[in-house]
Amino acid sequence: MLLGWRARIGQIRPATAIEGAEEWREVAPTGVAFADARTIVPRVDAAGLREMMSQVVEASRQLATAKVDLIVQCGAPGTFIPGPGTDEKVTGEITAATGVPAITMQQAANDALRALGATKVAVGTIYTDEVNESLRTYLTALGFEVAAMEGLQLTDPYEASVHDADSAYRLGRRLHKAAPDADALLISCGTFRTFEVLPYLELDTGIPVVTSNQSSLWRALRHLGLRDELPALGRLGGIPDLSGLPG
Repeated sequence: MLLGWRARIGQIRPATAIEGAEEWREVAPTGVAFADARTIVPRVDAAGLREMMSQVVEASRQLATAKVDLIVQCGAPGTFIPGPGTDEKVTGEITAATGVPAITMQQAANDALRALGATKVAVGTIYTDEVNESLRTYLTALGFEVAAMEGLQLTDPYEASVHDADSAYRLGRRLHKAAPDADALLISCGTFRTFEVLPYLELDTGIPVVTSNQSSLWRALRHLGLRDELPALGRLGGIPDLSGLPG
């Protein structure tokens, strides 16, 4: 039987990271397969992320040769640092170059927050304060209120790989304590492991949790019409489709 007989999803990820791709594979529904392409990210800052994004179209051409049904650009800061409209620009360039539909990791997080009815979010990341301020500006422009924000101040993209999932759990609990009236937590970075702790973080805070890697897998599956319930993705994994979202 052909691998990916239900769906073949292409993912463009930083070359330093295997964590996000492996999380996807661990929870993927039956009949879903992934093709990987990589970009080099010198540093998690504006200049390093511009270099990463300059490689995206070529990486998408590689994925198109695997006859994927969808391409996901992973690396949320690559689109939120330039600001709103960048996601659409990038996905348009990918589709123009390959003929394959595309989404970005940051688009997926936005849609996940909307699907969960969130408007006031507490945000945790691996990023520096400078990168976080770009994310705050981006989210505010889209109509979200950022109630609290904390970053781990990492600039070496590999360093996120050595943080176990309990690091994300502790970050989420700190954010919930800082902003108990937030209606969702957002944890940004596709390399930051979260799947092992997602259900427990939601249980212990009482609010939904959106992470970069979780939301992008959910968004990709729903884009392709797959409605599988995925408990590992927390509350988001039980939302079966994209109805009610803009566009």
